Amino acid sequence: MRTDFGDLIIEQAIVHVVPRRKRTDPAEEIPLSQAVCSLNDAVRTALQAKLRSVLASTGREVVENPDAKSTLPDFVHSFLTGEVNLVDVSVDMVHLLRSSQSGVNSAGLLLVAEAQLAGEQALLLVKLEQETGMQATETVVNGLRTFDVKYLADLLMTEKSKIHKVALFPESGATGDRIEGWAADRQLSGKMATFFLERFLGCQQKNEPREITRRFHDATTDWINEHITDPDIKINYLMAALTELQSPSPVVDPVTFAQKNIELVHRDSFAEFLTAAEVPSRVFDKDTEHLDNRLKNMRVGFANGVFIVAPVDAMGDHETVILEDQGDGRTSVIITGEVTTTTTYSPPGGRRRSKVAEAEGVPPGTHGHDGPTALDPE
Repeated sequence: MRTDFGDLIIEQAIVHVVPRRKRTDPAEEIPLSQAVCSLNDAVRTALQAKLRSVLASTGREVVENPDAKSTLPDFVHSFLTGEVNLVDVSVDMVHLLRSSQSGVNSAGLLLVAEAQLAGEQALLLVKLEQETGMQATETVVNGLRTFDVKYLADLLMTEKSKIHKVALFPESGATGDRIEGWAADRQLSGKMATFFLERFLGCQQKNEPREITRRFHDATTDWINEHITDPDIKINYLMAALTELQSPSPVVDPVTFAQKNIELVHRDSFAEFLTAAEVPSRVFDKDTEHLDNRLKNMRVGFANGVFIVAPVDAMGDHETVILEDQGDGRTSVIITGEVTTTTTYSPPGGRRRSKVAEAEGVPPGTHGHDGPTALDPE
């Protein structure tokens, strides 16, 4: 799994103007470029730096959606296998982009480039904002120095061009039945517009956010229980994971999470555990819809069968719940508060669930990943 795109190099590119689609005249002719454009070193360097940054920060793995009606995957495959050249494939793509857009999508530029990624051929697609600007050229009038100022309404490429959407497909991702690559949408903070991802690219995210978020939660909890013995560290790590998942951030960055919350001696083990659980090592979109109930409470179990369940805020409040290491492998718990109720207890899910648990050898009261977030006994 890539974590950066520092080796992305643009070799040659062609740029097309994509006018706003008018519903009253969908057949409006597009002024098509007929040759690759000239990118000077300054523009090429600046553009490469922008694209590397965009893909590293907001790029998501995408894979061809077999149910999509877009023909772009066929275009990508044809180019990467040498069946068509860059100019011809770019013409097909600009027509497809315009037909994929609605009247609300702004006009802009489509850059289609032949690129290199880690030494292999790749096809790069970039939707840019068309630039305008003023140009001042020094001149002499009647022996006096002045500046000739011109308004440039159709700048095709500048160092300040705003990158809206990016897609990158390497040759290694076009060898099977479906193409694979990366896509990014800077206008939607990590998510992608439907017209861009589905109607134009004909793709879907390879890692569905809800499933990846669940795997991160479950793998982190399992790793804590299997690899961490100190009860205080167990709770600190789980509290950090719950805080991360409940934060307002729309994404999770496992690397940054580990750097902020996991002790250095444990980080390699944590990273390896996430990889084994097929959790991406780079930023992914967060969706906790199916985890909300499991993020509110923390369960701490003991070898003698006793367990406590408390709200996450209470576990983080050292005046409410205090865990003390007895130095012999045991931990004492002090709970301070007003006793309001006492009641009998049965595991969530009722009698039928209890029978399933007994058949699987699960101790009474143990929820696993279907109940409150658990710190299981050693």
